Amino acid sequence: MKKLFYLTVLIITLLLAITAGYAYMIRYDGPYEGRIIDAETKQPIAGVVVLGVWYKEEPNVAGATSTFYDAKETVTDSKGEFKFPGLGIKIFSYVGTMNFVIFKKGYEYLGLWPWESLKEDVILNRMIRWEGDKAIILLKKLTMEERKKKGTPDFYIGIRYDERENIHHTCLPRNVKLLPEEVNKELIEQGREPYDLEGGRCEK
Repeated sequence: MKKLFYLTVLIITLLLAITAGYAYMIRYDGPYEGRIIDAETKQPIAGVVVLGVWYKEEPNVAGATSTFYDAKETVTDSKGEFKFPGLGIKIFSYVGTMNFVIFKKGYEYLGLWPWESLKEDVILNRMIRWEGDKAIILLKKLTMEERKKKGTPDFYIGIRYDERENIHHTCLPRNVKLLPEEVNKELIEQGREPYDLEGGRCEK
């Protein structure tokens, strides 16, 4: 009798998951790996900040709501290589694949692109090559004029609710440190005011 009860609960749970519109029933997230090289010299670029960001896409009557889920950072090694293990196995999950930001002072940047777009987007085709599952990303060194025109990537990727104003603000997650620091180096080199990084932090 107990076995029948548990089997019934399992079947109902699966049916509810399907009808609730889970983005992924079962999915293994990651790994994500690449090598970043100079577009002109073809030499590896060490110290490039790579930020991985994950969002939850929850269905609602208006379509879907995207909310911040997690973020991880790393920098490229002396060979220009980086790797994210990903989030591992996700079951009945709304969490999508990794979005990423790539930035180093003095170079063009990529931000905030879905990882799968590296293989699909026409604009990115000029910057991306593939070696198996490893993305080879070519970054162009910019002149100071180009750097000022291009600007810097956004790293305020979390959401903070302000009860006094009854409004949501973007904020900087506590574990995201490398990208804001690299952005501030760029701003200082351009003679511009750096960000107050602590002022825009998320509470958690």
